[in-house]
Amino acid sequence: MFCGALGIAVPQLRVKGTVARTAPAPLLTEGTAFSTAVAIRRRKDGGYTVAHGSALEHAITPASFRYAAKFLPALRQESGAMRLRVGADLVRELGAPRCWPLDRPSPFERCRVLAPRPNDRILAEARQGLRRFFPEIADAPFVERWAGMIEVSPDVLPIISTVDVLPGFIVATGFSGHGFGIGPGAGALVADLVENRASPNELVPFRLQRFFDGSPIRPGPTV
Repeated sequence: MFCGALGIAVPQLRVKGTVARTAPAPLLTEGTAFSTAVAIRRRKDGGYTVAHGSALEHAITPASFRYAAKFLPALRQESGAMRLRVGADLVRELGAPRCWPLDRPSPFERCRVLAPRPNDRILAEARQGLRRFFPEIADAPFVERWAGMIEVSPDVLPIISTVDVLPGFIVATGFSGHGFGIGPGAGALVADLVENRASPNELVPFRLQRFFDGSPIRPGPTV
């Protein structure tokens, strides 16, 4: 939305993941365990972070139609996990401004906190996965539940790129669920871009133009 107001097209869509944490429960692993039905990560407080192993939600918006062709390979790859929804997001974004005066509050100032509601149905399915794969902790109560948005690019790789039409402007987005892991390296690459010392070979896989220059779109690791 921010780039669109500057005349820069960035193919990116949002998916929502729902997560919960349990009360302290018996030790199964000090790390993580994953299946298509449930994923768990041990917490320092003795509980577990719990998520569905293969369920993400995408609320249909105008951008879903605008970039549908570019995201089709990723949708095929994630067909078993992606759950499409039609609701208020479509109406809200249809009415969203395409640009705004700089001497007034922007849309980002009007909505400063993004806190989507968790999906209780998905957590109920994750609970069933616990009963099947991790019965020792299946009855541990969920003491907190939350949801978060993941910004996804068509090939599930980040966009870290300069923009030819606006010198000095750098885009760093579309981390597709991997941002915590690759954040330090991405930050170093952005810093190199700012200082004009980035290697061209480093930039090629992440350039924004790859989605518009005819390069094949091959989705990488799962979201």
